[in-house]
Amino acid sequence: MTSDATEQVDVVALRRVLHARAETAFREVATVATLLEALSPSLARADDVLIRRGAAALDPTDVYAYPSFAARQEAAAAAVALGCDPTVSDDLARHGTAFTIEVPGDRPGPTIGIRFDVDALPIVEDSSSDHLPAREGFASTTGAMHACGHDGHAAIGVALAERLIADRAFSGRVRFLFQPAEESVRGAPAMIAAGCADGLDVMIGLHLGEGLPARVLAAGSHGLQATEKLAIEFTGVSAHSAAAPQEGRNAIAAAATATLGLLAMSRDSRGVTNVNVGTIQGGRQSNIVPDHCRLEAEVRSDSDAVCASMLDRARRVVAGAAESWDVEHTLTRMSYASTMTSDAALVDHAYAAATSIDGVADVRRTALMAASDDLSLWARTVQDCGGVATYLVVGASSPAPHHHPRFDIDESALPVAVDWLERIVRTYPAGGLK
Repeated sequence: MTSDATEQVDVVALRRVLHARAETAFREVATVATLLEALSPSLARADDVLIRRGAAALDPTDVYAYPSFAARQEAAAAAVALGCDPTVSDDLARHGTAFTIEVPGDRPGPTIGIRFDVDALPIVEDSSSDHLPAREGFASTTGAMHACGHDGHAAIGVALAERLIADRAFSGRVRFLFQPAEESVRGAPAMIAAGCADGLDVMIGLHLGEGLPARVLAAGSHGLQATEKLAIEFTGVSAHSAAAPQEGRNAIAAAATATLGLLAMSRDSRGVTNVNVGTIQGGRQSNIVPDHCRLEAEVRSDSDAVCASMLDRARRVVAGAAESWDVEHTLTRMSYASTMTSDAALVDHAYAAATSIDGVADVRRTALMAASDDLSLWARTVQDCGGVATYLVVGASSPAPHHHPRFDIDESALPVAVDWLERIVRTYPAGGLK
């Protein structure tokens, strides 16, 4: 089960290809086409592996701001320009960028789901020579960036799938969940709605980085925050800003008031809280009272109850700002995620598996994940049906924090992560954890 040099080069090389092709939510056409191409030799030799794509893997019905068909076609054209298969690219643009594969073992047992997120962030990557991807020639030039390690996650998923397809010495089944749109926490709900979590007994997520040194493994996580992501629109009345300002209703003023009010919201002693206003867009030109402005904001907490309370307070802040400037407003919930608890029995199993992996620097029971992730929705869905879940962390010694233009991963963590997941699967008891 230990990676040899060739396998290590493969997972690193695939990560670099994916890194250079970074794409944002639901536009991950080149990314997914690359993953399918990498998996195709293994899938061609295994007619018992179940593959789900399109409507069987993604239901975009309730997805906020799902990209238009024209935008998805643009992504497909860009993928073809990179050398991706035109038929596959067109299919992904039409029917969605989620897919799953399910690999049966050689004996009965539980169904284990493992999520691999594939999307990038709308960040322009650092181009300086001391940034490894720039120096080695695989920095993204797409206007998006893998600034959270999802390129590594996806490459790990492919490498693990190849191993399990080639050698079925494990109990039950493993369902690989290649998920778009994690960064906006919109991908998991759309895949769950398509039935991708149905029948899962175990749910595992894995994340690279999180501030840990390279090849330090944590078998569980704590601190994952619930989040509510909001789109707020203010609608006023335009007028000449000097000749008749009293006839106007200033939507930007209302948005500015709301922004300051949201950022000044008092914290709650019952849990960690975070508030951010991430975008503000509005107005036409300097001599017109602006009649429209739009914000995107979020509230977060490590307590679901506190997050719900913060959402209520945010609604009141926004309503008050709109009333004070005599404008109309709407507040729309774009997406959400919950808190998550890693199950102790599964943490124990993953910890024991980690202690027998070559190249590991250290093993810990848990690591802090002071962020939000829709892995929590996969976990809750499985746990609510009597299953177990955990969120693994593999340290990767990034020189900069997540979501930073200079974020990067120590690639020596990639084969270790593949080995660890493989050991977790192969040693999982056929009768489940006690």
